[in-house]
Order: sequence, then structure tokens, then C-alpha cells
Amino acid sequence: LISLNFFSQAELWAPLGYEQSLPYACRTCRHLRAIGRIKSGVSLEQARAELKAISANMVRDHPQDYSSAEVSLVRLQDRFTGKVRPALILLLGAVGLVLLIACSNLANLLLVRASGRQKEMAIRAAMGASRARLLRQTLTESLTLALLGAGVGLLMALWGVELLAAFSPDSKLHLGAAAIDGRVLGFTLGVSVAAGLLFGLAPGLQNSRIDLNAVLKQGGRSSLGGANRRLRSLLVVAEIALALVLLVGAGLLVKSFLRLLDVDTGFDTRNLLTLSVSALGDRYDDESRLLAFHREILDRIKNLPGVERAGLASDLPLGGDFDQTGLHIEERPLANPADAPSPQRYGISLDYLETMRIPLLRGRSFTETDGPRAPLVVLINETLASRFWPDEDPLGKRVKLGGPDGPWRTIVGVVGDVRHAGLDGPGEMQVYAPEAQGASPFVFLVIRSSNDPTALTGSIRREVWAVDSEQPIYNVATMQQLVSRSVAQRQFTMLILGVFACVALLMAAVGIYGLISYSVTQRTHELGLRMALGARRRDVLSLVIRQGMTLAGVGLAVGLGASLLVTRLVAGLLYGVSATDPGTFALTSLLLGGVALLACYVPARRATKVEPVEALRYE
Repeated sequence: LISLNFFSQAELWAPLGYEQSLPYACRTCRHLRAIGRIKSGVSLEQARAELKAISANMVRDHPQDYSSAEVSLVRLQDRFTGKVRPALILLLGAVGLVLLIACSNLANLLLVRASGRQKEMAIRAAMGASRARLLRQTLTESLTLALLGAGVGLLMALWGVELLAAFSPDSKLHLGAAAIDGRVLGFTLGVSVAAGLLFGLAPGLQNSRIDLNAVLKQGGRSSLGGANRRLRSLLVVAEIALALVLLVGAGLLVKSFLRLLDVDTGFDTRNLLTLSVSALGDRYDDESRLLAFHREILDRIKNLPGVERAGLASDLPLGGDFDQTGLHIEERPLANPADAPSPQRYGISLDYLETMRIPLLRGRSFTETDGPRAPLVVLINETLASRFWPDEDPLGKRVKLGGPDGPWRTIVGVVGDVRHAGLDGPGEMQVYAPEAQGASPFVFLVIRSSNDPTALTGSIRREVWAVDSEQPIYNVATMQQLVSRSVAQRQFTMLILGVFACVALLMAAVGIYGLISYSVTQRTHELGLRMALGARRRDVLSLVIRQGMTLAGVGLAVGLGASLLVTRLVAGLLYGVSATDPGTFALTSLLLGGVALLACYVPARRATKVEPVEALRYE
């Protein structure tokens, strides 16, 4: 299935690359949209090329109608998932980084375990076990561990999928339809096997390369060689670097989200209830009856206790819909009417601007005198005024809405900009017309209350149905809920990545703690000797902490370099924040460094409590 957008009509359905199609037109915009199914054997690129040739022929054959003809053709699946795909890829990458950190931790733990089994492996080798046999044994153990973990993970996932669906903006991410099926099980099995091989390879190679004479002479003492110590240190460095990448990414998304919440919507969202009302039926084909229906509804609602103001509009900011119309300016004729700008259009009642608290910047608002038989008037927003009248006053100028054959309307006022499509969208041109000069049967009511607006829902329903009990009421929500829905996808992505970052931070802390703790155990004899020769406890503390923080410093340096590269990939998900924001990089580095310092301090503190006499006897 494919989705198409173009400026023409039936002519574009000539190509033979489509076996069926379903066109539909927007109510007020000039674009035609359609859904079609490509025939077997016809590629998407072939269909695009054919449509491009047809649109070019249209421009050539009908220059008076088309100054240009652009056709966009995309897969329907891409239209559904295109906007959320970057967020999903980001989350998949975060899962991969957490998996690598977990593998590094497990590899470290298995290396420690392998050092304790050196004598066992030496005896096996002395009895005839080959290096391949010892490697297979270690890998088998690690694979068993990985598969057991995968099984537990799948059980948790059955609950986790429902939790994700409950907290996700389902309308965009469609997580409500997510389920654990055969593909998920197969992918989990493959990842588990790969992870088992990954974190079991290092200890397996260590076990298969045992020096029999050296191990058997140790009399049971276990130790790690220099190469293995370096490997463990390298794994910890990698954990810290990967954790920093996740922390920086989560920090950027958090800062971006906070910036987004600070965006001025252009109206006051507090204590504002919104709902949709339709006027269906033949009796409302008469515009005077439609206006009377809306007027009576507003009068009844305004008299309810707790209601401060009430108004209505044909469209609602952040409501998910749009209504665009052509704009033709007097004394600025266009060679082709199709090139006219398309501002957002609102048909509003007299009290709408005051209810929304959209500021009037110049001129006047609508009044009772702007009725059906009065001269047609409009209000424009500041963005539209600054674009077409940057150095002059737009008041008194005349425009046409829709096609070039419509009536002239006089601009009587300029109002502030409002965010319509979303908080992160660019400034949009907007034009307002009085409802009395063009009513719509589908409107949004906005009611401002002195307290919790949701408490008025039942009373408002009763008042609307008291006027006409057959009309539907739907889309009931507070304006703050609409604002939350508009940023729900960003919030969900931020929360999930934040959870992964916290998990990564915890695992990195465990990794460095484990390394330093094991190092302290291995160096007990050395540390006791140092203290016996006069070393102070703070010298030992400093020595141990310095060892761990050196690794942490290297990991932070590597992580900062990796973050500078990786965060550029999430630049499209940010708002008002640079992908290389120095404040975020510095804060997350300090946070991870502080956690690493704490993870080093605990085993270092334990090392200072070692009694020299006992340490000298330690084996």
C-alpha cells in the first residue's frame, strides 16, 4: 500500500502501475490525497518516475492551471511509522548499549571465577583434556547462563510489554499491538546465544591457555596474569564509556523536553476544558439555525456555576486537526492562484479569544456588528502580518480566503501567535473569521472555569443535550491534556532512555566496584606489607582510589569522544538544545565520575582496615 499527495485530480490516475486506488480530498485545502496498491512487479521507484512524468506533462499542457505539480509517493507503512522511527531506532540502540555493558560485567565476573578454577582446569588438562575441550566447557556454561537469563527476561517481557503500552502514546508508537511472537522469540534466542559467546569467550580462552607447571606450583593460589588484568580493566573502561553515551543521550532529551515545556503556546492552558460538538441533520443546513444552536449552547454554558468564559472555534490548537485555506492579498495578484500561501483558518465566536486568552496586539476584536450581512472581516496573527506587511500597518488591508473568486475581507486586528501543530513546530500563519460570517457544523467548545474544569463535564453535556439531545459530544479533554499529548512521544522516549541510562550507570558502578574489590583482595598481602613498612591508611586509600579513578577517567574520555559522534544521530529529536551541549556533557560526566568515585571508595575503605599482621599471613 502507498500514500500519495498531489495538486491535480483524476488525470493522475492514468498510470498502469496501480491496480486500485481510493482518492479523497481535504475539506478546505487544495491537495488531493489518495491510497493505492502497486501492482505486482512494479517497484516504488518506477511508480514515482511514472507519476513525475505525468505531472510534468500536466504542467506543460495546462500552464494556466499549474505553475508546478509535485507528487509525493511513500509506502503507507512509512507514513505510519516514519515520524517515530528515529525514536524507535534510538531505543533499540540504547538496549544494545545496555546489553554490551551487561556482557562486559558478566565477562569480568567469569574472568574472576576462571581465576579461581585454574587448578581445576590444570588438573583436567593434565588428565588429557584438550584446549578445545576446555574452551567448549566454558562456553557451554556461559551459554547456559545466557539462555536462563533469556528465559527470565521473556517472562518479565510478558509484563513489560503491557507496562510499555500503558505508558506509551499508543496513537503514534502503536505499542498496544505489540506482542511476543515467533519472531521475537527467535530474535531473543539469537541475541542470547551471541551474548553467551561474547561474555564467555574471554574466560574460555583463559582456561584453555593454562600453564600447568605454574598453576600446580602455586598450591591453589589463584591470580590473574598481566594480560587478563588489562582485559578486565579494558572491560571496565568500555562499561564507563558506554554508560556515559547513554547518560549524555538521556540528559540531552531531558533538557530538550524541559525546553519544550517552556515554549509559549500563545494562550493560557490553565483551567480550560475542550470538547467537540457536531450539528448533524437537515435542519442545520440553514446557517441561521446553526448559528442559533451554537449561540444557545454558549449562553447556557456561560450561566453554569464556576464558568468564567466560553467560546467556540472551527479548529483547536494542538487538537491534532488542521484547516488551511488560500490567502489572496489585494494589490498583490499572483500569476498562478495555486501559489497562494495557506495559513491556518479559524472560525471563532465573539468570546473565543478572551476565553483562550490570546492577546489582541493591534486593532479590534470581533463584535456583534460583524454579522452575516455586515462587511466581511478577519483577524490575522503576528507571523502573517510580519511576513506580508513587515514595514506597514496591515489594518484596513483586504484579503480573500480560499480561491481568488471569493469576497474581499478587511483586516481589523492583529492577534498573537499560537502553537497549532505542536510545541516544537515553526511559527505558522493564522487567520480568524467570525463564526457569524461562515459557520461550521463541527466545532470545538472551550470553557474556562475558576476551578478544576473536568468537574463541569457532566453539566456541559446536560446543557448541550437540553438544546438538542441528538447531537454527539466527543473529544472531551482539558487543554493541559492536549499539551501533554502533543509531547507524549518525546516524553516516552525520554523516560525509556532515562531508565536505560540509570541501569547502565548502576552496572558501570558494579563493574568498577567488582574490579577494585577483587584487586584489593588480590593485593591484601602487598597492602599489609606497605602498612607494616609505615604506609598510612590514607596513603593506602589514595592508592586504591587512584587505581579505580584512572580507569574511570579513561572511560570518561573515551565516552565523551563517542558521545560527540553518537549524539549527532539524535539531533532530530532535540528541541532548543545542541547535540553537543557542553552543560549536559559536563553534568553527566560529573555524575558518572561521582558514582565511580563512590564505587572505588567502598573497597578502598575496606583495604585500610586490613591488619598488617593478618595481611602478611594472607594467601
